[in-house]
Parts: sequence; structure tokens; C-alpha cells
Amino acid sequence: MPMFLVYSLSQDIIGESKGLRQAIEGCRKAAKENDPVMFQGEVSTGKLLLAGFLHKESERSHQPLLIVDCIKDEDMIREILAPGFDINQLCPYEGGSIYFREVASLSLEEQNLLYRALERIEKKKFRIFLSSSQNIHLMRLEKAFDPDLYDYVSQWEISIPPLRLRKEDILPLVHHYIRVFNLELRKSIQGLTPQAEEVLLSYRWPGNVEELKQIINRAMHVANESHISQRHLSDNLGISKEDGFGHGVMPLERMEEILLRSALERYGFTLEGKKRAARALNISLATLYNKLKRYNLNP
Repeated sequence: MPMFLVYSLSQDIIGESKGLRQAIEGCRKAAKENDPVMFQGEVSTGKLLLAGFLHKESERSHQPLLIVDCIKDEDMIREILAPGFDINQLCPYEGGSIYFREVASLSLEEQNLLYRALERIEKKKFRIFLSSSQNIHLMRLEKAFDPDLYDYVSQWEISIPPLRLRKEDILPLVHHYIRVFNLELRKSIQGLTPQAEEVLLSYRWPGNVEELKQIINRAMHVANESHISQRHLSDNLGISKEDGFGHGVMPLERMEEILLRSALERYGFTLEGKKRAARALNISLATLYNKLKRYNLNP
């Protein structure tokens, strides 16, 4: 029987931006229906968090929300996509929701098998959630997304903008993580200096919310003062004031390296992982290999 990860519904959605509010309102409306929902947005923008919110707002909240990561849970995906998959294994979770993460990472054949599996899973009264950090509409035009699965997931779509386009969310998220890490690290950091706020609001956040979380975590490990300063942030980001960081820009090579690292950490260093990373970055596989050599990113 597949060992499903059950999502914890105790996490809060932090932010005040228009884009986030629209996504939350979309979840509230979708919670009243039973159609499949597709969550779209860059890596670490909060798609799973929104899926958890939607599930909690629905009449299924007393049942679990199961998570299947189409990239990391290879054995589980292989079992679910198999023609002989015993759908009765899902009976203990019947009436709940199931979230398939990063469906665009599957091959075309796997996407079609997933579509057929989802039709069977729905018979066990599951609500289907799916997500993609790649634009499935562009992929469909490029014939890189299965047409049957596309029609299935396009019934209800909720998009969440990247953090760089919802700057109003940055400081609320920072203060949330300061409270979290104060408890974990037994510290009493009170906040940010004005210069540190400027740094955070100027940065482009290619890694979105997860990158922000890690930066605050590292800054709090080294900060002994009452407030996190620009020095703590710049040191951890690896970008100095002279690099133009304080003016909201950074060297293009630095940005490119960050994006490459993020894609490879997400998809892996296998050949298939590199193909997926190249597609996510909208470059050829040959170009990806050249850039890996340039930045010495091969493991």
C-alpha cells in the first residue's frame, strides 16, 4: 500500500498582497465545488499551502489531504500509474483530497496514465488537486503536456504570483519567520533595521518564500544584536552593497547561477532531471550543460 504523506493543516497563510488575496478568494470559491483544481506558480510560491487552505475550507476538512510528489515520490507514482493499481487501497482515505505535486514534470506518457488513474481515483470520492511550477498552457501549445490531462486540470485554476511581484508580503513573512526562529533558537530578535528592510524589498527572490525563510534562518543564527542588519543579510546572500544589491539589482551572472542551482535542486542531476530543469528554464539541454560547466555546478 502506498505510504501517503498527510498534509498538516496547522500552517497559516502570511501576506497582504493583491495577488495572494485573489488566490485565497479563488480557493474559497473552489471549496464549494468538487471539480479538480490546478495550482500554478513558480517553485516555493505557496501552492501546497493554498491547497491545504482550500481543503480546510471545504466540506472534506474532516478527511485527510494526501500529497504525492511527482518528482520525489517515484515509487509511489509508478505504483499509482500502473494499470493494475488496486484503487481499493485508497479506501481508508475515502472522501478526502489528494494533491499531485509538479504534474508537468511527468513525461507525456506518464501524464496520460495519470489522467486515467485520476478518473479511477475520483470514483473513491476524492477531490483532486494538482500543481505545476511550469506554465501548462505554454507546454500544451508546445505539445509537451497531455491534451486529456490538460482538459481535465483546466476546469479550475488558481495562480499565485512569485514573491518579487508581491512585495507587500515580504515583511509580514519576515516577521513571521523571526517569531518562529526565535522560539527554535531561543533568541529574542525584535525585527529588522531600516537598511535591512530595504535590502529585502529590493531583492528579486528567485527562490521565492523558501529562499526568504532560509535567509532569515541563517541571519538569525549569526545575529547577536536585537535587530537583523544589512550585514547579516548581505553576507548570507553572498551579495555586497558594491554589487548593486542595495539598488534592487545584482550581477546577471549571479542571478543566472541562483536560478540554475534552484532548478537542479528541484529536478536533480540525473539526465532526466537536467532535461526537466532545461525545460523549466526555457533553454536547450546543450545550453544547460554549458552553463553547468561555466558555474562548476556538476556534482
